[in-house]
Amino acid sequence: MRQVKNLYAKAKAMLKKGLLQAVMGFAGAECLKVRQLYLSTNQVYLAYHPDSHCDFASHPEFGELLGRFTAHNLSNNGGDIPRLWSLILNIKQVLGEGIEGDFAELGVWRGNTAAVLAYYAQASGRRVFLFDTYEGFNEEDLVGVDANKKPWFGDTSVAMVKDVIGGNDGCCHHVKGCFPGTITEEHQRSTYAAVSLDCDLYEPLKAGLEFFYPRMSKGGVLFLHDYSSLYWDGAKKAIDEFCRKAGEFVILLPDKSGSAFLRKTK
Repeated sequence: MRQVKNLYAKAKAMLKKGLLQAVMGFAGAECLKVRQLYLSTNQVYLAYHPDSHCDFASHPEFGELLGRFTAHNLSNNGGDIPRLWSLILNIKQVLGEGIEGDFAELGVWRGNTAAVLAYYAQASGRRVFLFDTYEGFNEEDLVGVDANKKPWFGDTSVAMVKDVIGGNDGCCHHVKGCFPGTITEEHQRSTYAAVSLDCDLYEPLKAGLEFFYPRMSKGGVLFLHDYSSLYWDGAKKAIDEFCRKAGEFVILLPDKSGSAFLRKTK
């Protein structure tokens, strides 16, 4: 094992040096403007994993979660590792601080982020409520700012989501139908520590914020996908309106699709 670790460290150092030289040597050392243009406009860039993972091995679950985060969605999530790390680190922060409550997601699609929530919920004895039509957008929500959107994301099912989540599905409650019409008394009585809102459209996102925020523990975290991607104007509108009303603020992430986070402060 020690020999393997030494070989890995050597290979990582060589790769690191080679990649940096390849990028910084682009078009010659004298062509600073060309290199800057390349680094600022290329769709893909290189980034390191957190030191806490590489140098201290404090996230041994990463490999498993990476596989689930990219299952049936490699072309998108395979290039969005910063989002995965942001979920892992912030969920573990919430757990480490002892924030009480269950987990939930509105807008599950194929279950990639649900699998991350489920992993930590299972380990900490919490439930995960997964709200989705499991048939794509509800056409009744394709109005107003979202009138130009199509009924996308229908290529999923509860069975697919269960498969992606895997052995941690036992703590999950799959709630099929159009939110907020699927809310039950159990959901209303529950408190929440971490909630992912990834429903893209104004109407369901507005409803999700209005339902979950009052039921979240102080210090709970809202993961808000697509806020600054510029593809989903309805999502940004719903979040901006809510924050003005609630007196809360978001923090933006430099991930692929413009996630924002909000920790409840009141």
